[in-house]
This record gives sequence, C-alpha cells and structure tokens, in this order.
Amino acid sequence: MPGRPDGIPFQRTILGLHPSRSGRRAWHAVVLALWIAGCAPSGPPPTLPHPAAPIEAKLGLLYPTAESAVEMGREVKLILTAEADGTGLPPGSRLTALLRNPAGRLSAVLPAEIGPGDVFRTQGWPIPHRSMPGMWTVEAKVEGSPNRAVPLGQFEVRESKSETLLGRYGVWIDPPSFGGIATDVFAERGDSEDGMFRIGGARPAQHVFPEEWIEIHWRRGDYRLDDGAAARRFMLEAIGDFGFSPTRELGEFHEFAFKGWSAWRAAARGELSHSQNEWVVFYAPEMDRTYAIGTTVVLPPAGGDPHVLLRASFEVHPEVHPSFASAQALARLRPGPELISPPMGSIFRGGEEPVVLRWSSVTDLTDDEYYQVEVDYDYREASFALKFTTRSTEVSLPATLYQTPNCHVFNWQVTLMEQTGTTPGGAPTGIPRSFPSFYAYIEWTYPLAEAQPFPPLCPNPQT
Repeated sequence: MPGRPDGIPFQRTILGLHPSRSGRRAWHAVVLALWIAGCAPSGPPPTLPHPAAPIEAKLGLLYPTAESAVEMGREVKLILTAEADGTGLPPGSRLTALLRNPAGRLSAVLPAEIGPGDVFRTQGWPIPHRSMPGMWTVEAKVEGSPNRAVPLGQFEVRESKSETLLGRYGVWIDPPSFGGIATDVFAERGDSEDGMFRIGGARPAQHVFPEEWIEIHWRRGDYRLDDGAAARRFMLEAIGDFGFSPTRELGEFHEFAFKGWSAWRAAARGELSHSQNEWVVFYAPEMDRTYAIGTTVVLPPAGGDPHVLLRASFEVHPEVHPSFASAQALARLRPGPELISPPMGSIFRGGEEPVVLRWSSVTDLTDDEYYQVEVDYDYREASFALKFTTRSTEVSLPATLYQTPNCHVFNWQVTLMEQTGTTPGGAPTGIPRSFPSFYAYIEWTYPLAEAQPFPPLCPNPQT
C-alpha cells in the first residue's frame, strides 16, 4: 500500500468519509447533490407575494345604545359602522360582533354584513332566558384581521316576565308567543304558597280579537286528586274564580300524564264560543303544591294543539325557595252557587212564559247574607248590567227587560253576599262571601208575530 512521507500507511479519505459500504453510499449522495446544484438555472430567487396589510378600521355602534333595554327571550339586532382611511371598507369586507355579559363572559359571536345605508347589520339573536341581567358589552372586529376585537358600547339586558315570576313563585312559563301578540302579566294575587297569575294578551282586530292566555293557580298541599270528581272539586272549591273571561261550563276531567305528573284535563266553555279553553290540574310533590294551569286561545294559528304548546314550557323549581307576596290578596270564599234553570241557551219569546232564574243554596243564610243576581246584555258597542238581590234561590226577570234595546242575549250569574250597607233605595249592598257561579245565558226576543221596535244593532258576537 503506498505510504505517506511520514511512513504512516495512506488511506483514501474524501470529505472525511471512509470508503466503507456506508461511506460509499454517502459519497454517491454528495456527488449527486453537487451535480444537481450545478445544473440548476442561475438567476435571482423568485419573488414571493407580500402578505396584505391588516385593515386599520374605525368601528362604531349605532344600535343598541346605552339607553336600550332588551328583555331576556327577546331578539337584539346590532347595527355597526366601519371606516378605513375615511372611506368604507373594501368590497367583501365583513365584521364580527361579540357580546359579553356583565361578568365579561363571551355570550355570542354574530357575523355582520353590509346593508342599506353602508352600515353593517347582524341577524336577530335572542337573549337567552336566565342570563345575567345588567349592562352587556358589544365588541367588534374586521373579519380576517389579526387585530383584537374592540369594545364599542353597552346596552341593558333585563329579566323577562318569566324570570320575574320564577323568582316570585318558583315556577317557569314562557310567555305566549302566537302571532306576535304583545303579552303582559295580569291578575297577580296571593303569595308563593297560595296564589295565581295570568300572562297573555290580545291583538286588536275587528269584533273578534286573536288572544292567548296562560293562567296558573297553586295551593299549598296535596288535594288528593284521586279521580275526575276530586279535580272538579279542587277547581270549584279551592280555585273558585278562574278563566280570563267568565266561564260558562267546565267539562268532564280525564286523567293523563303531564311532564311526569299524574294529572287531570278538562275543556271549558268561555263567554264566547270562539274562545277555546282547557284546564290541567295536578299535584307536584317536589313543591308540595297542587296546580291548575288554564290556557285560552282565540283564533290560534294553524298547526299543533295550542293548549299543549302554551303549557309546554311549564316547570317547577324547588331550589328557588320563593317568599313573595303580591299586592292583591287571594280571595278566600265559598264555592259559587250551582245554577239549576233555565238550561244554558234557553230561548224565550216575549211574555209567553215567565223567565225565572233558579240556583241551589250555598248555605243556610245568616241575617246579613243574601244572593246577588247580575244580568248583563249588549246593544250597539256597549254593555249594560242590572243587579237583583234576594234571600230566596230564584229571581223572575221583568218583561220590560226584553223590550229594552238589546241583542237578545242575557247573561246571568249568582254570588252569595254579606250585607254591609244599603242603597238610597233601600237595596242591600255588600261584599262577596262566595265565588261567582258559572256565567249562563238565555235568549229573549220579541214574539215572531210582533215587530221589534228597535233596530238590531249588534256587531259583536254574543255567545
């Protein structure tokens, strides 16, 4: 083997690699890389496109403002402005709006698109029920920009009627929402142990108004609703005065399951036949309350059972522990008198036969008790009422009544009263000792052979 001048045997080394098998492979790889590099075309390196500069935009909030207040469950729509160098954003630009609750927690991310007036608008977003009330913050950023979202303003989120009722009574119900009818709370009486409220509304229309109502009653304890008769007794004795309009009849109760509770359901007849009414009664052991839920609809939208839809959101919340008392006390009265005759809708013509209204006795009357019979009727666009008092269980209506301009329908109901004074004419006046009876009616017209002396000016439904 050739030697080096210093006498040390010479070994071939190139780039520090020995001619072993692995070394030869490395050598071939290096030679190939050098050959490829030598064959590459010469010239300047390719120019890469520069990333677009982030858009520096000035953002603003037109709506909602600091004076705006939105109830939970209602929609909020944001209106934003954006400028870049004194002009609008480049075509195709979009904004993203963010909503944060008073604790700073992100609650919604809403895309906003350019719309009329060169402003950006979001779709409506419903504020969730049971959210945090207070001042919410609106932030926004240009979509695709690396810049952080900037705060633009605040608006107030308020508790809805449902949240208020939950805190007062430990029950949840969504307000009726058919056909965009504005709703409110009415007839709030009693307290968190024994009470009631109605929530609903009507939309003005000609003669027949679309309406939607939910009415909730509760009484402390288990009323032992073992059968339909017990359910009816609960309605007549413990609830007594029920229904948004006077109730003419309460139908037979049938058992069914309502949200896991054993319940009883019955249809009811309101003042007018186009009013659809239904009642559900049940005992909720987790609250130790017996409940009655009434639903009333007039001209409901097509599709689905409106009563099922109206009460579908009902919940009880034993964790709330309410202790609220409303300004109006709950009436504690005896059951109303049971009407005997004439049957509902009986027709009388002139003076062919006397019109005698009869009912059953509630109790043996004390010296200061009497019955008050209220008869009302319509003519033109007005209503009129007469009151008759007696210690008997019947009243005969005078023939002059049908001769008075009227719409032929006379409604009547009876209440047991306690006398507290007298009118100038000597008739007793007083306060109720019973709930009112059902609201019955008769039809009373002129005889067929006798011309009616007043025109039939009755534009509104009567029954």
